[in-house]
Amino acid sequence: MRTELALREFIASRTAANLSPATIEWYEDRLLPFAKSCPTLPRRPEPIEMFLATVHGSPETKFDVYRALKTFFRFISSRHRIPNPMDAIKPPRRPKTLMATLEPNELMRLLESAQDPRDRAILTLIMDNGVRAGEVCSLLKHNIKQETIVVRGKTGWREVPISDETRRLLLQVAADSPDDYVFHGHKGPITRHLIYAIVRRHMEKAGIKGPKLGPHRIRHAFGKNYLVEGGDLRSLQEIMGHA
Repeated sequence: MRTELALREFIASRTAANLSPATIEWYEDRLLPFAKSCPTLPRRPEPIEMFLATVHGSPETKFDVYRALKTFFRFISSRHRIPNPMDAIKPPRRPKTLMATLEPNELMRLLESAQDPRDRAILTLIMDNGVRAGEVCSLLKHNIKQETIVVRGKTGWREVPISDETRRLLLQVAADSPDDYVFHGHKGPITRHLIYAIVRRHMEKAGIKGPKLGPHRIRHAFGKNYLVEGGDLRSLQEIMGHA
């Protein structure tokens, strides 16, 4: 079986399962190089191990590729009733690191750094409920409710609570939007890459240090603060789209 054909089949199944475009892109970025390296779908672990040995980057990057391959081969093995070569491959080792987060004074400095209404609304939204960058991109005007917003997450649409201040900022930005999307860049609806660039720029402006500057760090801070303030884990999982 051609690996490219198997990959197309896998991506089609993920799309039919209503996974977000960002998740589909995540799989494609990690599996397309494998399809080029192994044009014929391997039935044994050795070609896969040889490919994994060529993956450059951090331990997290290598683990991500392994994880994508694990999911891909589990699907193909189940769909076509063939042995799964990934069962014989151990995951790459990852150093144990603490999850990067932000302190309250850093969050305050971050907000103070953003005077542009769009940027301030994006930062406030992520701080308020820990939404992902891709979910910020998906936000539509009519999905701003009285006390919640509806966003498209990794596994479909979900409703998350927002504060009065967040709603006010969102409506302010939405009022200037030329179409149904709330947030825009120079050439249309905002992209994940632009959101990462915006957040990194304001983190640097606020004097926040560390190797992982981006929206995911604010998301981690939201999760930590939610639990510290007495929230329960199950509710947190639902808000953050892990349920």
